[in-house]
Amino acid sequence: KHRITGELFEPSVKKPFMVLDGLWNGAVNAKTGKSTEVLVDTKNMPLIRKLVQDIDDQGSQESRRLWRHVTDNLTSKDIDAATAHKFKLEEKQRVEAKERKESGTEWEHKLFSGTISDGFVYKTPLESRLGLS
Repeated sequence: KHRITGELFEPSVKKPFMVLDGLWNGAVNAKTGKSTEVLVDTKNMPLIRKLVQDIDDQGSQESRRLWRHVTDNLTSKDIDAATAHKFKLEEKQRVEAKERKESGTEWEHKLFSGTISDGFVYKTPLESRLGLS
C-alpha cells in the first residue's frame, strides 16, 4: 500500500547501479551490488514544517495555489467537492495544453531547462545555491 521502489541508472547503461525498495512512510533500503543499507527511515526523522509563501503571494501556476480547493475539501472529508475541483482544474489544464499545441507554443519551465526526450535539469542546482560549485 505504501510501497516505494526504484532503480537508478547511469546514462546509457542498462543495469541499475542502485535499487531502492521500502515504504514511503517507513524505511527505504538502497541496494548497491551485494550490500544493502537503509537509505532513509522516515519514522525516525523529526517532523519539519514546510516554509511556504502565503497563497496570495504565490504565482498563478504554483501547485499549492492551484490545488488548494482540492486539498481543503479532502481535509474536510468532502470527497465529492474535492473530486469536482480536481476535475475542473485538470480540464482547464487539458484545454490550455490543447491551445498551446494548436498555436505551437512551448510550455515555459520556470525552474528547469531541457526537454522530455533529453531530460530536465534544475536551473539552480543545490551545489550552486550553497556556493559549492
